[in-house]
Amino acid sequence: MRWRSAIALLVLVPCTMAAVGWRDLRELRRGLELQAIDVAAAGTADGTANGAADAAANGGANYNDARIELVGLRAIPFEPGLPEDRTFLRARLVVEPQHPNTQWLDCTIRVVDFAGRAWTDIDPVPRLVRRTLARPGEAEGTGCKGLAVTQAKPGSKVVIDAYYLVPRRVLDDLHVTMSTMDGRPAYLRFPKSPAQ
Repeated sequence: MRWRSAIALLVLVPCTMAAVGWRDLRELRRGLELQAIDVAAAGTADGTANGAADAAANGGANYNDARIELVGLRAIPFEPGLPEDRTFLRARLVVEPQHPNTQWLDCTIRVVDFAGRAWTDIDPVPRLVRRTLARPGEAEGTGCKGLAVTQAKPGSKVVIDAYYLVPRRVLDDLHVTMSTMDGRPAYLRFPKSPAQ
């Protein structure tokens, strides 16, 4: 009788672990950025799905039911009285949902240097930093939050601003990456953008 119990354990324990673990692995996969989709130099990613195959065909990449454009990176220039080793940086993206109720959960925008070091956006952002990085007459963007894009009508444009505190010496090496929960493990990798 004991040998039957031992055999049952050898069969049932791995089956139970596989059944429970499968959901956990799927959730873990949705949290990792594993497959880069390089966006064309024009800066636009056109999308309805997560395929890199269409990237060559349309000069962009498909991503999470939205058209995404990196408008640019803007850093606070060095002036006497400011720290010499670090500065604030703003990445501005324009997102145009292609379908109603585009799911935009757990949006992540990072700046990454060529060594692979990544910086995530800061929140809350001091008002002085927002004003310093804004251009005259420029509308203030929203954070990369789910409701801002999910509630937007197809064809409308949502301006997303992400702010970072980065070492000044890496400014010339930074590029922007962006992903959402429904889009991962794929993520967008924008080319190095000229400072704007």
